[in-house]
Amino acid sequence: MITYRAERTRLASPDAHAIDFAITGLVLSVAAMAWFGWGQAQPPAGWSPALITGSFASLATALAAGAATWRHRNAEPSMHDPAVRRVYWRIVAVEAAACVLGIATLTAAGKTAYLPAWILLVVGAHFLPLGRLFRIAELYPAGLAVSVVAAAAAITGTVTAVRPSAVAGAGGGLACLIAALSCVRRSRAATRAESRP
Repeated sequence: MITYRAERTRLASPDAHAIDFAITGLVLSVAAMAWFGWGQAQPPAGWSPALITGSFASLATALAAGAATWRHRNAEPSMHDPAVRRVYWRIVAVEAAACVLGIATLTAAGKTAYLPAWILLVVGAHFLPLGRLFRIAELYPAGLAVSVVAAAAAITGTVTAVRPSAVAGAGGGLACLIAALSCVRRSRAATRAESRP
């Protein structure tokens, strides 16, 4: 059972939360680039320009998040807390196991086209406990959004000629990009708050 330690008073400092937002924004923007890239595998006609634009927007956001992370390089992120690290790695282990199980099952069934939808669903599900662990609200709507996109990708791939990778890539990339932009914005807001007298 995953439990959460209550004694993380260190996170009350604006600088501590600013670095968490910046790192999360960086991770989400890189994830957005990956999903937009996956969506370009076999996209429907006319989708490529939007997917490429999304990739470049994600890159720009990653650069902004990286700069914010560097700005707070002397701050201690939540992952410096041993209790947080233990919970984090448990969540990641469950995520990895679910991905591997889904990959093995879909491959054995000859349904590899649905791998992007499954992986996106697992990613969305793991955002939810991470949102609670790091106290980053953006991860809740992002998790729900990518889970819905994953379901839509699977359904679309079943009833239309559009491949699940295109829907999962476009929708997952957009959801991650929006969450990343919000995290970068909140990191900057926390930075301004700590500089006030």
